[in-house]
Amino acid sequence: MTESPESSALKTALDMLPSAVFFTQEGWDLVFCNKAFYDSSGYKLADFEKMHILDIVHEEDKHVFTKRRKILEEGGKVPDELQMRIILKDGSVSLVFVKVKDITFSGKPARLFHAHNISAKALMHQPPELVRSLLDAISVGSELGFWVDDIKGNTIYINDKMCEVLGYPFEEIKTKSITDFFHPASKDLYHQISRDRIAGIKGSSSYELILINKEGRPITFSVVGSLLHDQNQNVIGSVGFFTNIEPTKKLSLIVSTLNKYALYSKYRDLSLFWQRVLMDVVAIFSADCGMVFIDGDVVATNGEINEEFSPQDMLEELTKEGNLVKHYQEGISKFTKDGKSAIISILHLNNLPAGFMMMCSKIKNLFLPGDVDLFLTFANQITLNYEHQFLYIESELERQFVSVLLDILSHDFLNTNTSVQGYLELLNQNYENMDTNKIKDYLARSINVVDKGERILETVQQLLKIQQERKSKGSVPAIALLENAIEIQRNLFPNRNINIDLKTPQNISVIGGDLLQTVFENLINNAIKHNTSDKIKIEISGQLHEVENQEFFECRISDNGIGIPEEIRDTFFRPLSRGDSRFHEGTGLGLYISKTIIESYNGEIRFENRVADDPTKGTIVVITLLEG
Repeated sequence: MTESPESSALKTALDMLPSAVFFTQEGWDLVFCNKAFYDSSGYKLADFEKMHILDIVHEEDKHVFTKRRKILEEGGKVPDELQMRIILKDGSVSLVFVKVKDITFSGKPARLFHAHNISAKALMHQPPELVRSLLDAISVGSELGFWVDDIKGNTIYINDKMCEVLGYPFEEIKTKSITDFFHPASKDLYHQISRDRIAGIKGSSSYELILINKEGRPITFSVVGSLLHDQNQNVIGSVGFFTNIEPTKKLSLIVSTLNKYALYSKYRDLSLFWQRVLMDVVAIFSADCGMVFIDGDVVATNGEINEEFSPQDMLEELTKEGNLVKHYQEGISKFTKDGKSAIISILHLNNLPAGFMMMCSKIKNLFLPGDVDLFLTFANQITLNYEHQFLYIESELERQFVSVLLDILSHDFLNTNTSVQGYLELLNQNYENMDTNKIKDYLARSINVVDKGERILETVQQLLKIQQERKSKGSVPAIALLENAIEIQRNLFPNRNINIDLKTPQNISVIGGDLLQTVFENLINNAIKHNTSDKIKIEISGQLHEVENQEFFECRISDNGIGIPEEIRDTFFRPLSRGDSRFHEGTGLGLYISKTIIESYNGEIRFENRVADDPTKGTIVVITLLEG
């Protein structure tokens, strides 16, 4: 054992050191601590009158001292360096590297402990001044969040930047686990990464974690971390550097979403397009609910919106104030019952205010100023995307429509004119040699062809009406239109034995127009006209069902007629097609018109067998429309 200088001189010298020093005697009672120790630990001289070193050592590290003491009592030697966790006065934990020396203090054997904080193994043998300077830089001057936890996830240290981002003072964080602040989606990832590192499995050097701040706002961080080991290479904790990437993450997702809907030819349904967009943007901003109001209609909702909220009044208010975007942090109850914050951005079509997109949250101040600007940019761009592609879709539909009209006029109508002209030329050339019955026959045929031509012209007019109605569809009562169609078709066939059974829920509305009744009439007419049975049975049923958060009305019209072979079903929906020889009566446009009308309402129409695998036992026509 080395001799020490005078106790008072030694104390004075040790008080000048920047790193902590303390002595133990007789069972490791603490007999001296220097000024740096008191400053860093928060203890005072009076605290150690009845304390020994184990009272300030972390519970899980006490065995280190017990083992060392046993070895010394048995005459063995122990390492003069160790690593342990110290419990500070405020209850927080510091990980320290300690050098131990045997000395004489006040004439008695003693042990000197020279300790300094460490953050990683690479710092263990560096000068204490360098370590302290580095920790100060990480704690105060860094823009990075810095978090140290032990093997059980308990917080040992967190710097000021991390406290600032999360909105908690250090005193509130130090007693909790780092996982207490994780979004549920991040907990499993964090534990998996920790298990992999302990097992020696090399993964990505960085990863993303979502933490929840004091206001409940989720924040995405890019994290780079590593394990901490003791002198025996046992894992004792981990350290992580946290970079707040929430703004850049949102920007990246916004750009990705805009690209996703840049060419959306498959979204010909206005409601479906905006519903998908709204769901994406609500998820990006971690909102609870949202709404899209455009062209006088609520075309998309997500979550619970206050039933008393008036979208039209809101649009008028925003337009009157001249706001392109508005950030609400009070009075949110008019939007949603439990709302604490909201953003509303005007949507422009053809450079005119046409509606708005809204997001609401139960979290107060969820939306930061940067979020407001980003949401406005997104709203402006998504309406441009929609406007450009919608115009393209409109032009394609117009082109297809004109093509069909030309086909009808140049094919069927021209054929009727040719037929009439042929009959009249025969009469003109031979009427002097014809008997009266022959002349009447030619005239009757000519009249029938003229009638057919009139029906073709009526069909053209009907298609023009479809084209107009497609742009002004709304909510119509499906059951009332069905009942009208049934009554009209019954009256057209007074000599047929017709039984029509209608089983549908009442008060069902669908997205469509008055031409929906034309579809029902056409389908019921076909079921009667192409039925050779003495007793015609038609069953009409309807029900609501949900697909991807949207309600649909499915109408099934079943008959006991001659059926439709599966190989020719698709041809029935083509213009100027009559299927096979059994269906030659008519213009060949009825089902094409029905399909055109249904698709103009963003619905679907298809055939099924009434009896599975037997098309000769009747047909079921299935119509699916959006609920109004």
